Amino acid sequence: MHANFKLLSLKEEIKLSKKELESYYDKFRTFVLNRKLTNTTVGATFWGPKLKKITAKIAIAVTHLFSCKNVEWVFDGTEHIPEGAVIFAHIHQGILDNFVWIPELNKHCLLLHGAEVNKLLLLCQLNTGLILVKKEDRKNNLNAKLDMIRLLLEGHSITYFPEGTWNLSPNKLYLPLRFGFLDIARKANVPVVPVVHEYTYSQQTITKIHSRYGKPIYITLEDNIDEKLNEYQETIATMSFELIEEKGLFHRESISNHDYINFLKNSYKNLKLGKLDWEKERRNIHGANDAFYLFNHINDVPFNDNGKLLDTEESIRLERLFNMNRYK
Repeated sequence: MHANFKLLSLKEEIKLSKKELESYYDKFRTFVLNRKLTNTTVGATFWGPKLKKITAKIAIAVTHLFSCKNVEWVFDGTEHIPEGAVIFAHIHQGILDNFVWIPELNKHCLLLHGAEVNKLLLLCQLNTGLILVKKEDRKNNLNAKLDMIRLLLEGHSITYFPEGTWNLSPNKLYLPLRFGFLDIARKANVPVVPVVHEYTYSQQTITKIHSRYGKPIYITLEDNIDEKLNEYQETIATMSFELIEEKGLFHRESISNHDYINFLKNSYKNLKLGKLDWEKERRNIHGANDAFYLFNHINDVPFNDNGKLLDTEESIRLERLFNMNRYK
């Protein structure tokens, strides 16, 4: 089965009839279930569920390390989470996104994670189980994808960050998204639960964490994957904007605000701690070949000592549009 089975690309799958696709998926799932895990940490599926309570305590300790000790912790929408295996598809603003969900969820969940991060941080998350992926390595990426599909078919849930890197933009609710998580969900026949996080800062210290879980998105063989991606994008954009408005600290109509500056300073510090190569992270933003994503001001806007954003081509354009429309 291993030697004879041919993996099809999404373009090749689209050309199949429904009957042919069903037959292919049956063979594909058999292939995946008989394939050895290559990118998943040892003991993840055995020890992970048994160590859930310990992992939650570690996550809480790490969260307090990166925020104030009496941080206000709010999460809602968990009633939307269905039984069985799920892909939790999170927006990604920073280091705490890897930890805050662990004590919030009753079910055990493995985490898709970059392999080249500070080993101490990886160790802090090892109990929950990691599917390690090397960015810019196609074969490694495919192996991680096949691992995830097998784990989901076996009933395990997965945490996934479709943006692929931290969103440090002052004016984008999310970075351009790849549809890989939806392809995985369809192949494993599991729902996707959208998750957003919003952080409130005092200076550079996080004082409040608010996580929100949306209603599950289901994708069938008949569904158009681009339409499902739009559904996910609209859902996380709405949820994110709701949390921003609930904070009451600033509005997206103005990109210059101290809350954003504190978030940015904190993120830079954590990027260095995680030993992340930000230029490599930037190259992995989907659509980064578009001129709009090549400029630094999309993800690291320069600012002065008073917290005012410095003039860039994009910030000037946004300010002009804002002034043109503010009295309409």
